[in-house]
Amino acid sequence: MKPYLLALNHAYLFFGATLYVGVLWAMRFFWYPSWHKITLADVEVHFVGPTGAATEFFTIVVPLMFLTGLIFIISERKSPTVILAIAAVACIGIATYVGQAYIIPVNKEIGAGLPTQAALTEKLREWMNLNTIRFWLLTAMWLIMMLYFIIRGRLLDVFARRQF
Repeated sequence: MKPYLLALNHAYLFFGATLYVGVLWAMRFFWYPSWHKITLADVEVHFVGPTGAATEFFTIVVPLMFLTGLIFIISERKSPTVILAIAAVACIGIATYVGQAYIIPVNKEIGAGLPTQAALTEKLREWMNLNTIRFWLLTAMWLIMMLYFIIRGRLLDVFARRQF
């Protein structure tokens, strides 16, 4: 039973990383490449609503990622792959810190209303720059988790022998 529970645990952590990195990649390449065109008149619809929904959603997902990350580290403590577990949890930890300490306050400032278009544009620039940090951290976390599954699943051996 334990191997199945660990598989579910690690799968949830990877699922969370995939969700998070997917949102950040979509934000970076599809939703907000034109962030500089958001105006005081449409900031509520194009920024405040979507970021509020994302914050509510990830407020549930991320704490579970920390729990599964801790279990991931503990389960790998006797293996060299513990380094990957620690690195993955460090990525989500730093990304969460950046979000809580810096991005959420910017979200609140923008949501409260800014006096000028120039102030909004500057805050959105700050927001995008901060999210670039999370973009790279979650991309790294996803790659680390994928590397873990490749190593543990001996996937390179499977492909080398064409046993699929």
